[in-house]
Amino acid sequence: MSRQRRKDIEQQKAREDRKAARKSKKSHLMEEPSLVREPGTEQYKKRILVVSEGENTEPTYFNKFRIANVIVHPVGVGKSTVKLVKEVPSILKNRFKGKKVDEVWVAFDKDNNNDFEQAIRLAQASGYHVAYSNQAIEYWFLLHFNDHQGGPMDRARYASVINAAIKPYAVYDTNSKIVTKEFFDVMMSRNPNTGQTYIQEALDRASKIYSNKEDKLSESVTTVFQLVKSITGMDTTQEKRKKAGKR
Repeated sequence: MSRQRRKDIEQQKAREDRKAARKSKKSHLMEEPSLVREPGTEQYKKRILVVSEGENTEPTYFNKFRIANVIVHPVGVGKSTVKLVKEVPSILKNRFKGKKVDEVWVAFDKDNNNDFEQAIRLAQASGYHVAYSNQAIEYWFLLHFNDHQGGPMDRARYASVINAAIKPYAVYDTNSKIVTKEFFDVMMSRNPNTGQTYIQEALDRASKIYSNKEDKLSESVTTVFQLVKSITGMDTTQEKRKKAGKR
């Protein structure tokens, strides 16, 4: 066989090999991609279910938290205290259908309910966390802007105190009871007088009031701060100092 003939055969074989390699690669790319993720490639997200009596206030508030590793599921049922707590198993069964929920919280107000304490005991016995307010959740909002000391304060005053603080940036409408984006943004902003965020100040105030009360259920008090801490991972200023080794 001549040298030229041998060279032509080798070049032809090389072309066929390259063609076969391209065909194999194309076939591989057209296969259905694997949906199996390598361990550690996706961060676990904590799921928190918040079942509240309010169909507007609590859902529109808790829905606005955007935390990378937390998913909040607020559900407003329009029932309060004991009736609200008894509604939780049905919500877990019908809405989540066996899906894992890391924390279940019930959020309700004292208002004029006579079964307020009974509802708290029932919730705790059921393994639920409780974000209660005496008198109402608006007291938690108020603590972002007002250094209230925990004494009696009628809920009829909450809105006027809140609106005086957030004007002209936002308005809290007592008729719709919706936490707007503007209102939420103000609560998450920084107090120019102290340099602290308003939510940090609310956490500090609510925690201090709760800790200092001999009767943890008496007016005025709210444990919504505990739920917010669970969602955000925030600590009170006192807790931060303890972690830093300061008194």
